[in-house]
Amino acid sequence: MTAHDVALPPAPGRRPGLTRPFARLWTAYTVNVAGDEFYALAVPLIVYEVGGTAGSMSLVFACSLLPQVVMGFLGGVLADRNDRITALRRCYLVSALVLLCAVAAFSWTYVSVAGLAAVALLVGGAAAVSAACFDSALPQFVNPGLLSRANAMTEASRTVCVVGGPAAAGFAVAHFAPQATILVNSLTFVTAFALLARMKQPAPPAPAGPAAAADRAGHLRDLATGLRYLLSERRIRTGILTSTLINLVFGAYEPMLVYRLRSDLGAGSGTVGVVFAVAGAVSLGVAVLLSWKAPSRAFLTVMGFSVVLQGVSVASAGLLTSLAGVVAAQTTLVSGMLVYTVYWRSLRQTVVPAELLGRVAGSCRSVAYCGSFVGSLVSAAVLDRFVEVDTALLIAGTAAVLTGAGVVGQGAYERRRGEAA
Repeated sequence: MTAHDVALPPAPGRRPGLTRPFARLWTAYTVNVAGDEFYALAVPLIVYEVGGTAGSMSLVFACSLLPQVVMGFLGGVLADRNDRITALRRCYLVSALVLLCAVAAFSWTYVSVAGLAAVALLVGGAAAVSAACFDSALPQFVNPGLLSRANAMTEASRTVCVVGGPAAAGFAVAHFAPQATILVNSLTFVTAFALLARMKQPAPPAPAGPAAAADRAGHLRDLATGLRYLLSERRIRTGILTSTLINLVFGAYEPMLVYRLRSDLGAGSGTVGVVFAVAGAVSLGVAVLLSWKAPSRAFLTVMGFSVVLQGVSVASAGLLTSLAGVVAAQTTLVSGMLVYTVYWRSLRQTVVPAELLGRVAGSCRSVAYCGSFVGSLVSAAVLDRFVEVDTALLIAGTAAVLTGAGVVGQGAYERRRGEAA
């Protein structure tokens, strides 16, 4: 290899992941997600252990989403103006340092809900930028016709992490100090940073010269260009509206499910981890199937049906009173979310020009996460006061089913429109 690993176009017909740069990017992503999945379940459990309520669990979750709302737009601009791999590596390093400082602080004092919320804010900011960088860098490492399969491969690796991460988190929270769970996540960021060392993308879309990269007015112009494109493309508008609505109605679904398992069904921390692990294990089969042969067509229709499936699952999680039933509902939900993510990301990468992809991906995430943030705040405000967790899940699931049905109709319209053209 040369001094820096760069993306080389795969030969026609080759499977994504056979090139060394793609393998490194994929591996770094997988290691990072492993820590994230561990941490994502550990934090609600830690909040519960230190005396938090369903409302406080939703509040901490909202703090992890707020930076996604604010920083997603900026992350997209940075991704399009700089080497995306370098920016991704720096995000991993920043996240590792924040978590290591949190471990030291919690070891010196004590673990509090406010402290966990502050860490969630800082790590969430870096995650918003890294997500835009990864989404926009991936198409440069695979053939266009293999985007759905490449995205399915990343989702397959993420699903493996969904299987092992929650089970490990439940065990760690039940047997070790909270600082240990945070330390694990920091080490995964360090590993991901090291895996991307000396790696570059082939042709950074950034303007020439350091002055351009530091031009604040230029950043605003770039952001405006991305937003104009986002509003002008019908399929992208449909996708971002769907994601925002789903995130809004689901709100703080995961903390609510954790609270219901612990409080209503009497499950221990280890059992909660097993519930998430079993759901991830089943959805892994779906991810492997998609990575083997995922058709690159009918994106909106597939997205719509997956949203309907998610809605039925969330409503069932609120209605069912047996642990086995909740496991089945969670399994169906995770599978539906996986399919939606693969096809929504593939739709963006297929439709959006390469030079705008970072901004569009970042903007889509910011707007969609705004829905999650608002939904989490609403959950924090109404749970324990006006609405019980099971009722909130039933309402959210019903709204998701209606939204998915609308997207299926939009997909059918787009197909007829394309055939007519």
